[in-house]
Amino acid sequence: MSLRIRLHEGVTARSLALARVVVFAIWIVFVVQDPLHDLVFLPFELFHTYGVFEFVPDSFWQAILTPAGLLGLKAVAILVFGWALLGFRGARWMTAFAVVVGMVYLQVRKGFGGHWDHRELTLVYVTAALVLTPAWDAFAVHRTNGVRRDGIYRASLLVLSFVVIVQYVFIGAARTFIGAPGVFLDGTLQNWVENRNLRPNPFGFDIGTYFLDPFWAVPLDLLFLGGTILELASIVLLFLRPGWIKVGFVIGFAVFHMAIFLMMNVAFPENIALLVLFFDLDAPLRRMRAGRSGAGAATFDPGNPRAALLARRAPAQSPEVSFRAVPSVPGGIEFTDPDGRSVSGRAAVTELMYRRRGWLGIAWLRTILPGFDGPLRAERGAVASWFLGPVPADAAEEPTASEHDRV
Repeated sequence: MSLRIRLHEGVTARSLALARVVVFAIWIVFVVQDPLHDLVFLPFELFHTYGVFEFVPDSFWQAILTPAGLLGLKAVAILVFGWALLGFRGARWMTAFAVVVGMVYLQVRKGFGGHWDHRELTLVYVTAALVLTPAWDAFAVHRTNGVRRDGIYRASLLVLSFVVIVQYVFIGAARTFIGAPGVFLDGTLQNWVENRNLRPNPFGFDIGTYFLDPFWAVPLDLLFLGGTILELASIVLLFLRPGWIKVGFVIGFAVFHMAIFLMMNVAFPENIALLVLFFDLDAPLRRMRAGRSGAGAATFDPGNPRAALLARRAPAQSPEVSFRAVPSVPGGIEFTDPDGRSVSGRAAVTELMYRRRGWLGIAWLRTILPGFDGPLRAERGAVASWFLGPVPADAAEEPTASEHDRV
C-alpha cells in the first residue's frame, strides 16, 4: 500500500491567499509590539553581526541604531509587510523585499545578544516561500492574472506547511541524535526549567518554580520525550486526511509551546500561529457561502410582507424546499422537515436561511441569540468542517480552482 499526500486536498486560491494574510499578519504583530527602540540605550560596541551581515559596513548599523533609525526601520517593516498582506501592485516583489527587511530587523534585534532560533527563522523561510507562489490570486487589491494549473494552490500550501514541519523534524532529530538517551533522563528538562526561572523573568510567570520538586523530574522527562516524539512524527501530517488525528497533532504542538512558555518564560507565538497553515482557511467561508441543501416544506401567510418576500426569494436558492401559501400561518411562516418536525416564525426563517447560499453564517448567529426555538438540523458546523472534513456532498457545488482564476 503506497502512501499518498492528503494534506490540503481541495484547497482554492482563497485558501492560499488567507495563508498569505496569516503570515504577514504575524509579521506586523511581531514588529508592532516589539520594543525595538530600547536598543538605543545600549553602546554600539556590544553590537555583533552574523553571517552575510558581517560584510555590511558598521556605519550602516550605527545609522539604524539611533532613535530615528529604529523608528524608521519599524515603519518600513510595517509598510512592506502591510503592502504584501493587502496585495497592492508589485506585492510579489515587495514580499521578496520583505524577506530582506525581516532579516535586517532580526539582525538588529539579535545584535546585542541571543541567537537566531526557529521562532523567527521559520517565519522568514515561510515568507521566502510565498514569493514563489500565486498567493495574490485572491483577497488582493491587485489580483494576479492568468489561469493556473490544477493543484498549484495545493502545491503552494504544501510547501508552506512543509517548512513548518521541517523545523520540528530537524529539532527533534538533532536533540535525539546528539543528546539521547541522556537528554531525556535525570531531570534534564527540570534543570532547564530551574535555569530559566533563575534568570530575569520577561513575562512574569513563576509557574515553573512549582515543578522543581524531585517528584516532577520523571514526569517532565516524559513530557520532554513525548514532545520530541511529536516533533519527529510531524512528517505524518502530510499524509493525514482532515480529522481528529491532525487536530490532535496541532493541539499537541500548541500545548507543548504553551508549556514551555508558562514554565520557562520562553515564548513561541509565531510558531503557534503558523500551525493554522495545516488547515484549509477557506473551508469555513466555502461552507458558509454554499449553505446547506435539504428537503422541506414551507407554508407562509401571503398577507405577511416579510414572509411573502422570503417565499419569493428562497425557492430560487433552495429548489428542494416547496412553498405553499396558507393564510394566517402562526408567525407568518412555518417550516417542516422530511421527518415531520416543524418550527414557525423566526426559527422557520432561520431554517430557510440554512438552505440559501451565502446565509449559513447569519443563520448560525440567529440560532445562538435568545428566543430561538430550534434548530431542526443537528449538524451546523461551518467551523467543524474546517477541522474535520471538506464541504459535505449535499452542499452546493463550488467552482473549481481554474474557474476561480477566470473570475
